[in-house]
Amino acid sequence: MEVDKSNFRGVILDSIKQFDVDLDFFNQLELKRRSFKKVLLCGMGGSALIGDIFSYFKNNNFTPLILKLPIYIHRSYALPPEADDDTLIICISYSGQTEETLSAYQKAKENDLEIAAITCGGKLAELCQQNKNPWVKIPTALQPRLSLGYQLAALVKIFMAYGLLPSSADDEFIGLSKKIIPLQLENETKTFCQKLNRKTPIIYSSDNNQALARIWKIKFNENTKIPAFWNYFPELNHNEMVGWNNIFGAFHFLFIQDSDDLSRIQKRMELTAQLLKQRGLEVDFIKLVGANPLEKLFWGITYGDWISYHLAIFYGVDPNPVDMVEEFKHKLNE
Repeated sequence: MEVDKSNFRGVILDSIKQFDVDLDFFNQLELKRRSFKKVLLCGMGGSALIGDIFSYFKNNNFTPLILKLPIYIHRSYALPPEADDDTLIICISYSGQTEETLSAYQKAKENDLEIAAITCGGKLAELCQQNKNPWVKIPTALQPRLSLGYQLAALVKIFMAYGLLPSSADDEFIGLSKKIIPLQLENETKTFCQKLNRKTPIIYSSDNNQALARIWKIKFNENTKIPAFWNYFPELNHNEMVGWNNIFGAFHFLFIQDSDDLSRIQKRMELTAQLLKQRGLEVDFIKLVGANPLEKLFWGITYGDWISYHLAIFYGVDPNPVDMVEEFKHKLNE
């Protein structure tokens, strides 16, 4: 019986090509080119991860894609108290129907704040068209967690339009699809995922790479439909590691290793792995590959896609749908 009913594998194979698509930018002439003091990204789930990715660029000092303004991520209804007249509000909802993000949009509109958006369509697109807010349309028919290339390209386009990034910022995406070849990673991950059979993945990374650790956790949740957890060094050495003295369940640790991590962080990883192994726990290191943080990030995202995908297939699970989320939304609206 076919498990991958939506050709999820094909989406992973084409994922890096998302950067090669020219996205439509509506109402661009309506945006206000003025001075802002901060940016607030409003989104949920896979539509909020792009904010974590910009934090990743800052943590890793990837200057071509670093804003001089602070970026905050809002994962809830309405707006936080910090949202004021000096804040650029960017609402991101893949479907355009996310109720928390629509709530944030409405609150920003009530407060007459500058709003831009990223969406496939839906109510968010309707509101942007009605109120002449700048917005970028991204292609449909994907799960939000699989549209990170589109979302990043769209957000960079918006930041360039507001003058928050140089007009050459999107040059960083040129040739990326030739440097990261998903097919070349598939066989390695197909074999590797068998180590995770009936175990809960625990993903650890440096603080600089915590966005990637979080993304992997979400991929296991939504693609494989299993629990997964993440944390980062050095913080976990001051609390979480103590919890591995009393083990109730089967776990497998995935350490995301980066040659650019601080030497003290690398030593912490090695020592932590030793201590976990002494307690009978399994640990594997996955070393990021790439010439710069952008390449490493999307190499890592692709690797995480493949592991979670093939583990889903191994379990006989269709990786595409998120039925429990849809069931929850239905009950919420009853």
